Amino acid sequence: MGGKKFGTVNIQEIALAAAVEALKLQKDAERDKARKNRFHNTELLLKKYLSLIKHLELAQDKASDEDLKEYNFEESDMEDVTIYAIRRGRIRTLIMVMQVEISLTELRTKMIEKGQPEKYLVIDKLYLDPAKSLMPWTERNRLVAAELRCGETSVWKWKNEMVEELSVMIFGVDGMRLAP
Repeated sequence: MGGKKFGTVNIQEIALAAAVEALKLQKDAERDKARKNRFHNTELLLKKYLSLIKHLELAQDKASDEDLKEYNFEESDMEDVTIYAIRRGRIRTLIMVMQVEISLTELRTKMIEKGQPEKYLVIDKLYLDPAKSLMPWTERNRLVAAELRCGETSVWKWKNEMVEELSVMIFGVDGMRLAP
């Protein structure tokens, strides 16, 4: 009988250890997915950055905050609600563009101080140069590599490194890869 108890306890310990390990793996996968989403979102912001700036420049909505406070949205029709939603979207776009600008300035300064300005230049040339914005990605990558006199692999590697850095600067602690 002593053998059965020992075997049962052992099986329970093994099952518990397996469950703990499975939970750890699931949490790691969730963290990795969240980090990849932030990386993707940061890269998407960079890809759309010039378009977002153009959108803000062309925005027709110039209503002041006071105008919005005085407006009674509860009595408005759907068209007015749509106008409010457009304005709210423009404000959110402005906030995000400002955050990206601040982060880009900080990143540029950081890379210059580290003696690695070419890493920031990759971001500048790939995403922020209007002349390159309509080029196919592979051609753009090749051109940046030629301009910086480095390999295309270096451009890709530095781009990823800078997007990771920007992710932290834009999203704060949520952009960091934290150990479990």
